[in-house]
Amino acid sequence: MKIPEEIIIQITDKLGYDNSIENVVFGFRIFESEDDYYTTSYFKTDSNGSITIKQTDLINKSELKWENDIENFQSLKTEVFVLDANSTKSVRASSKNYINIITNKENLEKHLKQSGFNDENIIAALQAINNSANEQMEIYNLFKDSKNDIVEILTEKIEDIWKDNTSRLYKFIITKDQIIQS
Repeated sequence: MKIPEEIIIQITDKLGYDNSIENVVFGFRIFESEDDYYTTSYFKTDSNGSITIKQTDLINKSELKWENDIENFQSLKTEVFVLDANSTKSVRASSKNYINIITNKENLEKHLKQSGFNDENIIAALQAINNSANEQMEIYNLFKDSKNDIVEILTEKIEDIWKDNTSRLYKFIITKDQIIQS
């Protein structure tokens, strides 16, 4: 398999020393071809400023989990990226907004009835909305305390080509210079 057995992301300072900034969110784009890529869920740094991702976690938290022929990929161009401030704020706000909208079940059910849903379809729609709400809650919880919008990101992305399952270490230069004290 062309996906590393383990991937470690480490935040460093400008001198290359480990920088223990927690709650910085990273993502992956795994390219099947020049134009087609798989996205992953996001991963967040721990109190040491690092993330360790196992191969199975990367697959299970990405669109790759639906692929039957991962073993046949010759190589995988990959981008490991840190979310920028605007993307972080946008994801945080849209997740919170979605959760706020769907928490009022009575208004939601009323709206569905006004939109022409019958009782049977309302039950199915509410179940689908509830499932989506759970996913949005996971995203919101990941992003609510993320620091991507209050740190200085000097390494935005790292490109790599995976040709085998050798473990990888990616170092991103991110400093606390922009952290705003409350």
